[in-house]
Amino acid sequence: MLNILHFLRNLISGGQQMTNSINFKKLSRNRLWEEVAGALKQRIIAGDYTPGDKLPPEIQLVEMFGVSRTVIREAIRYLELTGFITIKQGATGGSFIAELSSQIIQTNMRDLLLARKISVGNLNEIRIHLEPEIAGLAALRRTKKDIVLLKEHLSHPHQNPKAEEYIKHHAYFHRLVGRACNNPFYSILADSIMDLTVEFAVTLRPTHRVMHDPGDHDVIFQAILDQDQKLAIQTTLEHVIKIDDQMLALEKNYLEIREKNFMEMRKLGAGTD
Repeated sequence: MLNILHFLRNLISGGQQMTNSINFKKLSRNRLWEEVAGALKQRIIAGDYTPGDKLPPEIQLVEMFGVSRTVIREAIRYLELTGFITIKQGATGGSFIAELSSQIIQTNMRDLLLARKISVGNLNEIRIHLEPEIAGLAALRRTKKDIVLLKEHLSHPHQNPKAEEYIKHHAYFHRLVGRACNNPFYSILADSIMDLTVEFAVTLRPTHRVMHDPGDHDVIFQAILDQDQKLAIQTTLEHVIKIDDQMLALEKNYLEIREKNFMEMRKLGAGTD
């Protein structure tokens, strides 16, 4: 558990037109964009602004907060980067409230991995501790709806192991197990880990392929169906170890490909200046 807490500390460091009935106090401190972003974020979290709602135009935000256009733009950019809003272009475009997801956590984990601040070994250690625990809880807490979703997923296997959708399909099983444990925090962590695992496997395809025994998920599902907590934990642990060993062996290849892609993007960017 201490290892998980240490990992998370590293990670953290690294619609319709909206009405204008919500009032904001005038701001006075130096880093005004942080206060603007923080005020908007609080309203989103409180449910005053919901997914699909459109933020007021820039000029109205300027008047509401009593700050410059530059401050508003910096605040909007921050909210976009952290996944709270999406920007749409065109006549009907603007800043729209987004569905919150684990994407920002996955992005941070990927960047930390590329910066050598964390390693695949760190990720594997988290998976080995976390996923069996989640499967064990799922065996005890799964609902009829969870069973239906898991069974339906397993009844439609993806046939092409070289396709990106094949990787995402297998990862989705783990996401469903995360939901079946009925602990939202575990579910978010499971989604974040799967996001990075999928990105890892997709980056290596087709040069390399993380091998996946298609029968493993059936065994895990049966343990959850039978509410056999001990077996769910054991089978999930064995499954994770097999995958993690391969990811560890391919870490160098993954980093080389990602760094090559990054350098190519930098060259393209320099060429457009």
